[in-house]
Amino acid sequence: MDAEGGPVWVFSADTVGAIDALFEEHGSPLLERLPPVFFTRPLWVLEAWQWLGLAVLLAGAWVLGRLGEALVLRIGARAAGLTKSGWDDELLAAGKGTMRHVLGALITATGARLLMLPPPAQGAVDLGARSIIIVGAALFMLRFFTRAARFVEQKVAQSPEGTDVARVRGLRTQLSILRRVVEVAVVLVAASLLLLQFEAVRNVGVSLLASAGLAGLVIGLAAQKSISTLLAGIQLSITQPIRIGDTVIVENEWGWVEEITLTYVVVKVWDLRRLVIPITHFLEKPFQNWSKVSPDILGTAEIYVDFRTNVPAVRAELKRILDEESKGLWDGKAQGLQVTDLSERTMKLRALVSAADAGKAFDLRCLVREKLVAYLQAQPHGLPLLRAEASHLPFPEANDSGPALLPARPGNTARVEPPR
Repeated sequence: MDAEGGPVWVFSADTVGAIDALFEEHGSPLLERLPPVFFTRPLWVLEAWQWLGLAVLLAGAWVLGRLGEALVLRIGARAAGLTKSGWDDELLAAGKGTMRHVLGALITATGARLLMLPPPAQGAVDLGARSIIIVGAALFMLRFFTRAARFVEQKVAQSPEGTDVARVRGLRTQLSILRRVVEVAVVLVAASLLLLQFEAVRNVGVSLLASAGLAGLVIGLAAQKSISTLLAGIQLSITQPIRIGDTVIVENEWGWVEEITLTYVVVKVWDLRRLVIPITHFLEKPFQNWSKVSPDILGTAEIYVDFRTNVPAVRAELKRILDEESKGLWDGKAQGLQVTDLSERTMKLRALVSAADAGKAFDLRCLVREKLVAYLQAQPHGLPLLRAEASHLPFPEANDSGPALLPARPGNTARVEPPR
């Protein structure tokens, strides 16, 4: 201890005399030949030569990272060409663009130790390298899962089972929701690993764990709706009451399911509007799914005709329209014409047709109405006629009070002047 009570380092004369020999053996002779300006500290704790070396190291790591990625991808492409599986191709495609950052970070963290950086600077370099590696790995996993989902969907579509439209839609819905679940999990894990590198965040996490009971209760109550929505999305992907591409009627709107996320469903309405509906709606409220089992659908076209209309002739005309003028809208499975209702003036004909999906069914119904009306217009007794009955009863004599009126009869309200 010195006179002020501070510590004093005491070295023997032999130790001091061996400094030059130790530096010659373990030191860097290159540093002795550098100008003195390189040993100044213009910024932070690093000397000028260390800043210069760090810049050269970063540039070299960027170049070597790109070269290393290109080399690995070329070798991997040749190896993948020897196999029939497509998973290795998707793996290489996902690694393109992310591998260079991981390799560059590894090279930077390794080369920084040759610069003899002070502990704070070396810690900062290691922190940056670890962060880049975590982000690069997360991006690789996100890209791989996206490409893997698309690859599985294409494989199923090209297989013999691809003709089953319902199966393809169900698989697309499952992959879409599961991919989003995996993406959320990957982002959360990557963000946690990034934050755990900082001591302040770790201390906050420890303090929060000390009051885990109260915090868990508060978070659970606050996130109850979000958690239930997330679970509803997972339940929908398993039970599949709707799938991407299904034709549905929701909130009195007719359209197609365009997108399914973990929290909402986007329905493309027939007039190109988008209807955004919470995903819990499809688990809690009734709705119509016209393509749950198959997109095939039946459609009707109703027409009012006269009592004297030749129904068999109209039925034959309907068959001719479907065979010759349906423009590919009719799928050839079902067709028919029936008298479904009568009134005091007309009878109602219902034409039944079938189509491959709801859109074609709507167009086919409009076409059938147009063609049948044109056919009925050309018939002498096709469209409804308004009939009136003439009465030959003698008119009563007129008096001074005004013209004579016909006797009161059901349906007769006409005012008739007496003949002159």
